[in-house]
Amino acid sequence: MKKTNLIEKIFLFSWPYIILFAGVTYIVTTNWDYVFSFFLGAFSSLLMNSLNYRMMKNLFENHPELIKSRTILMYIVKFIFFGIILYVTYNNPEEWNVFFTFAGLFTYRIVSIPVTLIFAKKEDDSDA
Repeated sequence: MKKTNLIEKIFLFSWPYIILFAGVTYIVTTNWDYVFSFFLGAFSSLLMNSLNYRMMKNLFENHPELIKSRTILMYIVKFIFFGIILYVTYNNPEEWNVFFTFAGLFTYRIVSIPVTLIFAKKEDDSDA
């Protein structure tokens, strides 16, 4: 069985968080626009972080000298992409909610903190 690294675990644990947050959002607000806005932000976040992970993994294996320049480029591309997503949601308030989209954009970061704390501690214990 393949051992997953920390970044792959973050992606795996993002899905239950997305489903739970979307379900609670619908139960509390009964508004599908809020749920779809959150999905837009969450999927955009996962898309860009997945692209970043695959690109950096490939560079690390094949061209380690390009990592610094590509990291800077990826952060610029991420901010532009997230800016476009927020611009579109802000300019269509009857279809999208910019606040739920913004919350969705933080999905990867929100999930990464507890997953990192939990699994970093577990891996330290297993190494000893």
